[in-house]
Amino acid sequence: MSELSVNNNMFFKNHFVRKSANYRIWVDETGVGRIRILKRINFATLVAIFEELHGEIKKRISENPGKVNIVFYISKSLYEEMSINAKEFLGFCQSCMGIKFELVLIEMI
Repeated sequence: MSELSVNNNMFFKNHFVRKSANYRIWVDETGVGRIRILKRINFATLVAIFEELHGEIKKRISENPGKVNIVFYISKSLYEEMSINAKEFLGFCQSCMGIKFELVLIEMI
């Protein structure tokens, strides 16, 4: 698989990937954006992640416009620790931004 890395962003063929110690974001081959939260992040980081991923998906679907799809993976315990503002922002993304949004709560064993 060919890989190009620029400023902690990696591009695998036509896939966008960003990795940090706290989260992973990527756009898969079908154009679905995925976010995996590994550790606590602040609200500003959450908003920045969504903004970056939304822009990347829009670029990829520009020739075939449709609804932006984002899947958000987070452990149940981290989700329970999230601020009210962060939870409300996730709800806003789902209901007001024209995004097909799926929240996946992961049970850590």
